[in-house]
Amino acid sequence: MSQPYNPRVVVEKTPNVLLRRFLSPYKAFSDLDWKTLAENDAEPILQRLPALDEADRHYIGVRWRQVHALADSMGTAVLSEAGRDCQLDVADRLAAMKNAYERAFWCLVEHPRLLDHQRVYAYTYSLPRTSRETRVGFPEGKVDVTEAFIDDLREHIKEVYKDEERAHMCRVDHREHDGVHVFHAYPSDYLDEIDSYGPDGQLTTVSIMPPFHIVYYLDGPAGKVSLLAKGGAGKHEELFKRFSIAAFGAPPPPRAAKKTYDLRVLKDPKHEFRRKPTDHIALVRVIALRLQFHEQWQHRGLFEVDPDDPHDSIYDLLRAKLAGGLRELARSKILSAVLQAVFRAPGQREKVVSFKISVPRWCDLDDDPEDRILWQYLPAWGLEVV
Repeated sequence: MSQPYNPRVVVEKTPNVLLRRFLSPYKAFSDLDWKTLAENDAEPILQRLPALDEADRHYIGVRWRQVHALADSMGTAVLSEAGRDCQLDVADRLAAMKNAYERAFWCLVEHPRLLDHQRVYAYTYSLPRTSRETRVGFPEGKVDVTEAFIDDLREHIKEVYKDEERAHMCRVDHREHDGVHVFHAYPSDYLDEIDSYGPDGQLTTVSIMPPFHIVYYLDGPAGKVSLLAKGGAGKHEELFKRFSIAAFGAPPPPRAAKKTYDLRVLKDPKHEFRRKPTDHIALVRVIALRLQFHEQWQHRGLFEVDPDDPHDSIYDLLRAKLAGGLRELARSKILSAVLQAVFRAPGQREKVVSFKISVPRWCDLDDDPEDRILWQYLPAWGLEVV
């Protein structure tokens, strides 16, 4: 969101029926006459927030900030995708609502686990794909989360950033959804200063210590831990180590080896992308190729076809545009390719997934259900070196 967070905006943009469902369990709102409260009248609600205890104010603040961050078209799309990951068909319901605040707040009330989904967290806290990592091979079984464990984890996180003079303070929130534990840590960042008007109306400098965000997802039965945190591979290694010691008293399993890709099979226009009928992949085709030409390796070219026209062939384009046609393609090196897969499952909307592979070790497939299916096909299609 481009606008800074303001709880008044969240209240004014959200229908009272949703606000009532969310706030009624709190004692501070037991005397609020929801029947006579006008839509967009935020004052009676905002006046009661300070009467809540600290834990409740914190929880409401966290959730409303998420609603605010999700209150745009991209946020709605992220919630729909998260719903699909959780086998919740929310897209049609969201489309019928009047604004993005209502859509996000409805998800908070109706399906709160969606707001703890990895995809939603990554979006609301601006964590890029490189900030996400999952490891398997942890001890399997139910995990008992105690206050002692939370305290231990907090101290371990502080140690990770000690040399950087960060994380002097660190709050850790814990929630559980369907056996998956979510640990959201808020380590303090570097001291900062901002200009602000004081109670006397004078502009002054105020020192602040904002948090940054670290999120762990522990799936005990699957022996899997996912991490969302900025800082690169080295920082991830240390954060996984600290979590594993706190949770299991042992180091974490190693990071999975990087995949290596080979795109030479795409030089053959008759290359088959064989797939199982049960995966409902109706079409797989190449829609873009970036080539490095044999005579002069500095000479490169990008060729793309219309992604919306399934009959527009990349190989027909190369036959027409390359002087040597497909013979020139055979002599060239394919640096990257964009492939398109069309999923058509009975009773579901068509899903089109476009993904890019660059040699030797980059692919932008993510963790969506369709993406996970496609990951499994890359070795069989000859694109991943096994």
